[in-house]
Amino acid sequence: MVGSQLSSTAQRFIGILVLVPIITAIWVDVKIAGIAVTVLAVGMAYEFSKMLKIPVIMATVLMLLISLQSFPVWVFDASMVWHSGLAAVSSCIAMMYRGALAGLFAIVLSLCLYFSTLLLNQTDGHWLFLVLAAVVAACDSAAYFVGRSVGGVKLAPLISPNKTVSGSVGGIVAAIAVMVGLSKIQALAPITGLGPVTGLDTVVALFLGCGVAVLSQIGDLLESALKRYFNVKDSGSILPGHGGLLDRFDGYLFTVPGFYLFLFAS
Repeated sequence: MVGSQLSSTAQRFIGILVLVPIITAIWVDVKIAGIAVTVLAVGMAYEFSKMLKIPVIMATVLMLLISLQSFPVWVFDASMVWHSGLAAVSSCIAMMYRGALAGLFAIVLSLCLYFSTLLLNQTDGHWLFLVLAAVVAACDSAAYFVGRSVGGVKLAPLISPNKTVSGSVGGIVAAIAVMVGLSKIQALAPITGLGPVTGLDTVVALFLGCGVAVLSQIGDLLESALKRYFNVKDSGSILPGHGGLLDRFDGYLFTVPGFYLFLFAS
């Protein structure tokens, strides 16, 4: 049992190392970040289309429609109405072949990718993306390790039997700590684009961290429900210890739109 746990932990660590080039790309420059997000989006759209097991032509169309949502505004600058239309068509295709859950996931993934481009289009938007990534990573890692160490009541046994309430709480606490901590680091203040974060009141940062954690876990559960519905263990196998890209980035499905709307909707 201990050996198995160490092996699982080692695999997750290797999976995290695989993400280092992606994080570096996002950190270097906002345009490079936009390209990196588009590449990830194409991969996630491919995994989703493949999971549906629909005709090749329709799977290709679906993949292209979803991928377009992530194109940087300096490549594909369209209105929100246009992007909403793409999301609706993607949802209809998925729903027509594989039901309501597939349709829901298509529209959630599409809007997540669209809001990713909006976030990156902000001043120093790649820095905001890194802040969000740090909070989501803290939530995910703490939920995993606390859940395995403490165990206890299952969070959603019918959807994801390994997730526990203790892990969920641990993830929320970690996300809050990271968000509040980042909001107080004075060294980040000179970065213009981080103004919406570094200027947050402690209580507001606390609620934002909690909100990101909850949305991250909802995204995780939605993707788990989709995999259980299609009877697959992982969305892919590109990341050791994590499975596919959707398995690794499901925590962003709702957090990216939520994070953007919280900071810029007013």
